[in-house]
Amino acid sequence: MKSLKIIALAAVAFLVGTTSMNAQEETQTQTQNQHQYQHQYKGTNAAVMESLTPEQQALIEEQRALIMESRDLFRASLTEEQLAILENTELTSQERRDALMATLTEEQQALLAEHQANIEAMKQQFKNTITNEQRQQMRAKMQSNKMVQDGTELRESIKEQRKNRMTGNGMN
Repeated sequence: MKSLKIIALAAVAFLVGTTSMNAQEETQTQTQNQHQYQHQYKGTNAAVMESLTPEQQALIEEQRALIMESRDLFRASLTEEQLAILENTELTSQERRDALMATLTEEQQALLAEHQANIEAMKQQFKNTITNEQRQQMRAKMQSNKMVQDGTELRESIKEQRKNRMTGNGMN
């Protein structure tokens, strides 16, 4: 009887150890995939970023920080009902957007309008700082991306980027 308990205990310990190892491997794989994705994403823009002056790079980083701050502010203003709409995977992205827009308060609508106006102003501010050569380099890079990726791959890449930003995974 005692040996049966020892064998059962050993079997349980083995199963727990195996499960724990599998969970760690999955976590490591997810982390590696995330780093690979981030590296790929950074590599896409690396050539363009290198062609910018330090002032332009600082401007872009400052603008990114402002955009993220604005998004966080808007997200903090959402009610539980609105967050539930955003997290509802049964709806398409367009249906989620339409449902969310229908529930926004005047203040939230004002935040969105201000955010959009700020983005447009930032785009214009950046456009005013780039030279014709930089503009041509950016266009060439975008054109080469279009040739390398068909529409599906590009859409999936963008979806993944947005998903990582929303979950906070792409913030490193």
